[in-house]
Amino acid sequence: MKRIKTVVATLLTSVLLFSCKTKTTTQKNNIDNKVDSLLKIMSVEEKIGQMTQITLSTFLTTNTFDQHTKIPTKKIKEAIVDYKVGSVLNVISTAYDLPTWHNLLTQIQDEAQKTPNKIPVLYGIDAIHGATYTVNSTLFPHNIGLAATRNDDIVKEGAKITAKEVRASGIRWNFDPVFDIGRQPLWPRFPETFGEDLTIVTNMGVATVKGYEEDGLKNQTAVASCMKHFVGYSGPRSGKDRTPAYIPDIELWEYYLPQFKAAIDAGASTIMINSGSVNGIPGHANEYLLKTVLRDQFGFNGVAVSDWEDIIRLHTKHKIANTPKEAVKIAVNAGIDMSMVPGDYSFFTYLVELVNEGGVSMQRIDEAVGRILKLKFELGLFNHPYPEKEAVQNFGGSSYKKSALDAARESITLLKNEDNVLPISKNSKILVAGPGANSLANLNGCWSYTWQGDDESKYPKQEITIAQALEQEFGVNNVKNISVNGFNNSKNFELKALQNAAKGVDYIVLCLGENAYAESPGVINDLTLDNNQIALANAAIATNKKVILVLTEGRPRIISSFVDKIQGVLQAYWPGSQGAKAIAEIIIGKVNPSGVLPYSYPRYTGDILTYDHKFSEALKEVEPNVVKQVDYDAQWAFGHGLSYTSFEYSEIKLSSNILKGNETIEVSVEVVNTGNRDGKLAVELYTNDEFASIAPSVKRLRKYKKVSLKKGETKTVTFTLKATDLSFVNKNLKRVTEEGDFKVFIGNKETRFTYVN
Repeated sequence: MKRIKTVVATLLTSVLLFSCKTKTTTQKNNIDNKVDSLLKIMSVEEKIGQMTQITLSTFLTTNTFDQHTKIPTKKIKEAIVDYKVGSVLNVISTAYDLPTWHNLLTQIQDEAQKTPNKIPVLYGIDAIHGATYTVNSTLFPHNIGLAATRNDDIVKEGAKITAKEVRASGIRWNFDPVFDIGRQPLWPRFPETFGEDLTIVTNMGVATVKGYEEDGLKNQTAVASCMKHFVGYSGPRSGKDRTPAYIPDIELWEYYLPQFKAAIDAGASTIMINSGSVNGIPGHANEYLLKTVLRDQFGFNGVAVSDWEDIIRLHTKHKIANTPKEAVKIAVNAGIDMSMVPGDYSFFTYLVELVNEGGVSMQRIDEAVGRILKLKFELGLFNHPYPEKEAVQNFGGSSYKKSALDAARESITLLKNEDNVLPISKNSKILVAGPGANSLANLNGCWSYTWQGDDESKYPKQEITIAQALEQEFGVNNVKNISVNGFNNSKNFELKALQNAAKGVDYIVLCLGENAYAESPGVINDLTLDNNQIALANAAIATNKKVILVLTEGRPRIISSFVDKIQGVLQAYWPGSQGAKAIAEIIIGKVNPSGVLPYSYPRYTGDILTYDHKFSEALKEVEPNVVKQVDYDAQWAFGHGLSYTSFEYSEIKLSSNILKGNETIEVSVEVVNTGNRDGKLAVELYTNDEFASIAPSVKRLRKYKKVSLKKGETKTVTFTLKATDLSFVNKNLKRVTEEGDFKVFIGNKETRFTYVN
């Protein structure tokens, strides 16, 4: 009987799986048929309009827009009816509430219904760490902070909440996640990355894609994702935004491309292209990457959208096109499906001319437009293009703030805790100082309620600063705050005021770092913290009080000139709308910090070395034929992060000392919380290929897992390794795993095994 039940259950499962697969295939075929039918009756102008994306400000002449405001009739008609624009993106300097969003999007879709084929408009937004440009939305830590959690579940949960809140506003396309790897900390988009390690970038990027899309694009809890920026954008030689990168092919295939293939396999719907150039070829003109790699080798069938103004910049900036019209020809023929123009209709005009002249084939146009129409069908826009009233209930859920708070708690990283200066007892007297203590902008960073995120007037009234959070935890009478609003306010840098205020206190909580910035406005020439903040730190040190440094920054600013004299250091990254509360909870000890660095924190401006460097990069020939090991000399190493408790690892156990072919081995270790507090720990598994045909890295992170242990508790953590986990790109640009010996590292333990084919 038991066997019969098992057989029946297996058959039922098979039937259900077949049914689901058949249903999915049928739906896909139905959409393909609808797209083909629509393409046959569309004019050339209608098709090219679908490939045109403009910014909202092109037809909206004021930011003082509300739920009753009408879009200027002439402007919106020009965009949607005359130029048949198929997509609009959001870059405004204010945040709208849901009724305003609904009013705006309804008017846009009403206009689209006046066009011959009633093709709905697809609206896109950069909701990088929460629903941007939206009043009272939930803002999470930036990706660089999320990477510090080593918790993929937190990342996915944040993406799901973001999708719900973005969709509630009526928007169905999100220009996220960022798959750029953060190995150049000068780059101003560094905080949008998941750091310097490929495994983390891949896993967390894929978790984000799934969080956005896995409910199904027609569902009111989902949005279309956009993996970006393909490819090499984050590796500019100068460190400045939208500037050239020179990346050897082996490095490109090892560190910059694999995460995009993983995202495609996870179902990412769209992709945005690199604004810069790689090895002299601008991203928007690189037919090899856009067609041979992205389409032919990776199998991507979704929409490829340009970044801001990047097609015309082939002429104005990159200087590879003699005219703007030639720039359009180059980009479209290279594989760009949609142009983020964004402020005029030149792309439309040039492309119509090019098609009529034969410079761009009708086949290429139909290919691009077919992808765009397919996405609109998949999102359900043809069935119901308007904001979905039922989706409003998914905005501002009671658990959302708790999720953002948990993310901030797990991201904040304790870098230094000399003599266990932290946590601070509740009755201590505290001086709060520094430009970051009374600022909301440097908690949330860019892509918040505005693009740059630095306009404090746009933040919700109920959101609190670090100073206010400390007052809530320690009591107003125990906290003296001399920080004023405005990160760059000169009053925040008055040295005598700090020294006078320090009299009678036990601790100084000094809040330094970076104000909010996005893209090119965040370009800097030096990673070293600015002179005003360094002077303030030295003034705090001179008081002989115990100093706790709280860093809120998008990238690691160098602080080596004074940090050795500071007792405690917390790295908070840009922790989001609940970040201040999380910081205060960690300082007082309600929360035990568990974040670990997602990058190598540099000690010197001239020594920007990633953790997975080559052996030769840590060697120095001190005199002829005398080589000295000089070590990787970061201020704090990748993966560094302290706790208020202590953990010990057992010896590593392997299920076998030999890994064969396509088999797997289990790697396990026991972790014990040996301290007197409950805590969380990021358990990380690294490997080292002892000898290889391409110079191997000192070590590479392969697996990680966040575990929670009560004081005295022991847990066994097990990882599974397979040959592909150990692979690398060889001189022939093929990914291989070579036979040989491998070391495995977990915590302070190591062992080795042998791989054989």
